Amino acid sequence: MQQHGSVPPPQSFVPAPPPLFLDYAGKRYAITVPRFVIGRERGACHLLLQDPNVSRQHAAIEFVQGYYFMVDLGSRNGVGYNGHRVRKKQIVEGDKFEISGHAIAFSFRNV
Repeated sequence: MQQHGSVPPPQSFVPAPPPLFLDYAGKRYAITVPRFVIGRERGACHLLLQDPNVSRQHAAIEFVQGYYFMVDLGSRNGVGYNGHRVRKKQIVEGDKFEISGHAIAFSFRNV
């Protein structure tokens, strides 16, 4: 009997994540990687914020077990949400975060 190794067994199937879009400074970015890094270090970040108050790798959007999270990567100035500093928060439709005065908004709708 011949085995076909190219198709994974059904239990290992992982559905594609829902699309998530980041809006910053009039531009829209599609989050297409499991860990999207925000900071000022060129070559290490997906979204570059040219600001000395932003850490080299300030925060990340991480896709974990079907959900997206905004995660502070130990930055000096933190990540703001509704006037509070957050270390990790699940991203929901319309969320707005602040990184050293930079406003970052999220949507699951590409409009």
